[in-house]
Amino acid sequence: MPDSATLRCHCGGVEMVAAFPSRFCSHCYCWSCRTAHAAGVVTWIGFKREQVNVTRGHALIRDYESSKGTRRKFCTHCGTRLAFESDHHGWAGEMHLPLALFVTPVDRQPHVNSFAEERPDWAPFHAL
Repeated sequence: MPDSATLRCHCGGVEMVAAFPSRFCSHCYCWSCRTAHAAGVVTWIGFKREQVNVTRGHALIRDYESSKGTRRKFCTHCGTRLAFESDHHGWAGEMHLPLALFVTPVDRQPHVNSFAEERPDWAPFHAL
């Protein structure tokens, strides 16, 4: 297994490298993630913030506070949602990255469902 994985936004303007080990990989059903990504579920892989480095397109990245203490990063060229950072739920100092953006293998598969009680009936559910 390599010691890191690479992710890219839709246009390829932003590239990040995340060093292993990851902390978790989770399917999230919360309203905030679903609406931010316009999806029924978002699968996140979490790292300590210092494990993630922007290797291309730093100037294209912007963020916004989606709720108090929570920031979401995106590419200003193509709009791809790049990262989630929050001081809530014990996530301070972490950066959560959408698994779908990785172009190289990661070190773990999804192993937990988060906020499953917020999943709408129409959204897919991942039995683990």
